[in-house]
Amino acid sequence: MDSQKTLLFVDDEQEILNILVDLFSNDGYSLRTATGAEQARDIVNQQSIDFILSDLKLPDGSGKDFLGEVKDSKPEVVRVLTSGYLDIRFGRIEEDKKDGTYYVSKPWDLTCLKQLVTETVG
Repeated sequence: MDSQKTLLFVDDEQEILNILVDLFSNDGYSLRTATGAEQARDIVNQQSIDFILSDLKLPDGSGKDFLGEVKDSKPEVVRVLTSGYLDIRFGRIEEDKKDGTYYVSKPWDLTCLKQLVTETVG
């Protein structure tokens, strides 16, 4: 990697955040986590973020709304919405062609998730 990319993971479950940090901790990325939309907004406003994976249901708002705000203010950021409520087959990643947001259903196929990060941010 030429310059270190920053990944932000947003989920209200600390266990999920720990899994994501463990998954990417040896890949040379700068990793940030947030347990809610407001904390995630603060991180996005204070730091350069390249990739965000956010849960749909957050304790203080909707992950979809949060990612919509990011799209409007920083459209270059790769945005991924995840939830156990999405109707997507395991291992599939779907992209909304209109707004560029990716959708991944829980539980994740960790190999596919790593591949998505590699393909979108390097």
